[in-house]
Amino acid sequence: MKKLILVGFLLALLVANGFSRDAADSTLYDAGVTMLSRAKTSEQFLEVAFYFKQMTDQIPGQWLAYYYSGLAYLRASQKALDSKTKDDLLDKAQPMIDKAFAIRPDESELHALQAFLYQIRLQVNPEVRAMNYAPKADASLKKAMAANPSNPRAYMLLGYNTYYTPVLFGGGAKKALPLFLKAREKYNVFEPELPYLPSWGASENQQMIRECNQAPK
Repeated sequence: MKKLILVGFLLALLVANGFSRDAADSTLYDAGVTMLSRAKTSEQFLEVAFYFKQMTDQIPGQWLAYYYSGLAYLRASQKALDSKTKDDLLDKAQPMIDKAFAIRPDESELHALQAFLYQIRLQVNPEVRAMNYAPKADASLKKAMAANPSNPRAYMLLGYNTYYTPVLFGGGAKKALPLFLKAREKYNVFEPELPYLPSWGASENQQMIRECNQAPK
């Protein structure tokens, strides 16, 4: 399957080379983002990660390609069945995020993605990891909001942080709901500058609003 993806990437690259840089980027990113939106299994997300890894190899300096490769590894980790595989996939995601930060250190979407990785690390073993990774995720999300107060993913992920924090420590569904509602407001007006920039999360956020509303009062 990876060979087929590589062939598809190279064909897209050949087509893209006949256009302007903006058109080339659009051709390559649109194909990968479409794959990402359709992926359901860990294996499919790994195929997406491989696609964007090829892009980073062929077109260096593209922070967004590292971003999407990292995001695909995170999604693959979420779908993995055992803790070791989850952690191994997160170990592959982190270098992608680090390389993207090296190119774009103040990017809000990268700070949000870093927070997302910390949250998934935590979920692998919540009892052991909560004290370490919850504050790290919170700090990254504050950076994401400071860099771009209109980024809906930052508010959604902060909602996750709050939702999964015990009520005794100031978390829970009641405290998380306003954050998810705020995120929905941001999603409703959010328009990426380019069609292939990050735009994910609206449906997940809506699901969390439903869960918060259904939680015991």
